[in-house]
Amino acid sequence: MEFIDVLKSPREWRGRRRMARKILQNSRWRNFFSPEKGVALFSANEIPGLEDASRIAQKIYAERDPENETGKSQRTEYSPFHVLLNNKDIKNYPELVKIATCDALTEILSGYFDSVPLLQNINVWLAKPDVSGMGSQKFHLDKPDVHFVSVFINVFPVSEENGPLTLLPADISTKVCNGTSYSDIYYFKDGRLEDDVVLKHCNKDDFIEMVGDVGSGAIVDTSTCLHFGSRCKSGERVTLVFRYAPAHKRKGAGRQLLPRPDHMSKPQEMLLGAAHAPKA
Repeated sequence: MEFIDVLKSPREWRGRRRMARKILQNSRWRNFFSPEKGVALFSANEIPGLEDASRIAQKIYAERDPENETGKSQRTEYSPFHVLLNNKDIKNYPELVKIATCDALTEILSGYFDSVPLLQNINVWLAKPDVSGMGSQKFHLDKPDVHFVSVFINVFPVSEENGPLTLLPADISTKVCNGTSYSDIYYFKDGRLEDDVVLKHCNKDDFIEMVGDVGSGAIVDTSTCLHFGSRCKSGERVTLVFRYAPAHKRKGAGRQLLPRPDHMSKPQEMLLGAAHAPKA
């Protein structure tokens, strides 16, 4: 299937690989995020370019908290959290696009995919107290056939009580998926696993929780690492999310129409959808 996807646009695939290898030649981020684990935690201000991310997301939260009269949100049975930034609104925040395409993230993600990926969408999620155990509150993968990687940033401090993103690293997730015949569950059922089923194939010590201060977070291959979130018992959890995918995996990926900031580099243009690096 991967080979067939590449054949649909081989020239673009080759161009993105060449660009990835070029920008990674002297990159300090080459091994920051590895396929073996599929997750890389980071502290506040550890990744250059993310310094203003939480501040901007806090502004969005203040404007769009659904408890405010002017707040707007979307919530579904599969997403037990409020979506505070819709496709129309993103045009008002080009600075978020700059952050999502900063040099460090571009190098980290290009190294992981061995290709410059596409920035799929940007969002802000709000989780409020809810222990109903529905949808994404259960272990699951995000479209394994697309291969999503997401950057999750804590907009406010997050503790265990706030329902942090919780995941299993790639190697443990593969073990659990094999032991539960997860491909059948994903394609023929609801794609969710109960905790007790997961724990038959791993230990609770294997769980990684994204707790931490403002600006801390994680880069996660959510198509490979089993995960859940939004099991909020008290307070709130607000998360800024950047989602990426390989360019040749467009089918079913669902992209936002993102604003294009001025003075973008060639790799940044490719992240936003240029099939080939534009000529200087």
